Amino acid sequence: MSYFGGLGAGKGWNTFNFILNPVEFELVFKDLQFSFVIDSKRVEMNYQQTEKDVIFDAYKQFFEQLLIGQKKLSKKERWDIERPIRISIIDDIQKIGFQDIVDESGVISSEFKLVAPKEPVINISPFYLTLRGDDKLSIAMMNDEGIIGLQLTYPKVVSWKADNFSADHETTAFATNQIFTDLVKRIKGVAHKAKVTMGSNEFKPNFWISDEAARLINQNKYLRLKQLIIT
Repeated sequence: MSYFGGLGAGKGWNTFNFILNPVEFELVFKDLQFSFVIDSKRVEMNYQQTEKDVIFDAYKQFFEQLLIGQKKLSKKERWDIERPIRISIIDDIQKIGFQDIVDESGVISSEFKLVAPKEPVINISPFYLTLRGDDKLSIAMMNDEGIIGLQLTYPKVVSWKADNFSADHETTAFATNQIFTDLVKRIKGVAHKAKVTMGSNEFKPNFWISDEAARLINQNKYLRLKQLIIT
């Protein structure tokens, strides 16, 4: 990888957690100049980027089958639905490079290559709810059963492989930083800070939810199991 992100005390990651319905998710990207890319893992040799419709369709399946779906899914089925929405965003596809995969014998793979962004990317991944006891609700822990929405992350600083990761550099000057800012602003424009209740207990975890998503999300199996309600 050409850079390493999120170093230094207080210089980690910008993060934003949210729940939107599939239509709203697609709309927040409308007219933005960006590309979806698989980040820092092997891809097939002909890979260049991931088409936007693939991600929007994947999010629809993620929302309808994992977040509010009632069908019992195997671990593999859950991962097959979750995996495609673990994606990254860059403002310009020309800023995505590729590297050869070389095995221990020095043979270069003819089937796969590595994705190597030249500038920081925004990462999209799930976030989770975890009820601990009766009075602690966390979104900081991974909990497959409590998967509930998406998280955007973007490094506040990066260090570059070219200078041996010797110095931290602020990311605010990169165009992708503006995309992160725009996405957060757009999501906040259609969403509100979520509240979670369990009986008389009220929690205020740090995520945003739209009214339309809130109308459906309480069908979520983990919420029902733990008697949690999101508003």
